[in-house]
Amino acid sequence: MKTLLLILTTLTFGVNCFGQIVSQLTIADSAKIETAIEMKTQKLKNSLKENIQYTDNLFVEFSVDTFKVEERLRLKLNIDYSTHGIVKAILDANSDFDNLLNKYYRLLLKSLNDEDKEVLRKSQRNWIIFRDSELKLNEVLMSDYYSGGGSMQRINAADRMLTITRQRVKELYNYLERKLLN
Repeated sequence: MKTLLLILTTLTFGVNCFGQIVSQLTIADSAKIETAIEMKTQKLKNSLKENIQYTDNLFVEFSVDTFKVEERLRLKLNIDYSTHGIVKAILDANSDFDNLLNKYYRLLLKSLNDEDKEVLRKSQRNWIIFRDSELKLNEVLMSDYYSGGGSMQRINAADRMLTITRQRVKELYNYLERKLLN
């Protein structure tokens, strides 16, 4: 997270200090991003499948799923590094990770017996409570009263949300992977 914040800070302040004009993401940019992601994704799939160590289809699928989200975020940040652009790119990535969260939750749920499904459901409900309370705390601490304000707080808040969601996706995948390996 600190690395992402350092990169975002550098992009926001460093580049703007040199007077470069920030571009807004266009529909054409989005199309180019998706084309680039598909090309890079195919290379990643081929590379993973060629490596005997990574013949696990779930690993390949998860790697590709998360790569697409991270690469889309990176490419968007390269185009629009305004505060608004950064926040939008992070929130879009969070939405993409939320979709992956639901995907891997359903896969894990499907792999469990009825009794254990309820344990997972309870865990997920508790995680949602944690996420919401963590984001509320983050919001309080990012208020002008505690942080001194500034547009960077919007980036920090969005990044915290992304970090929490990304981590839960990884946790669900790890549970699923452990379950399937046994």
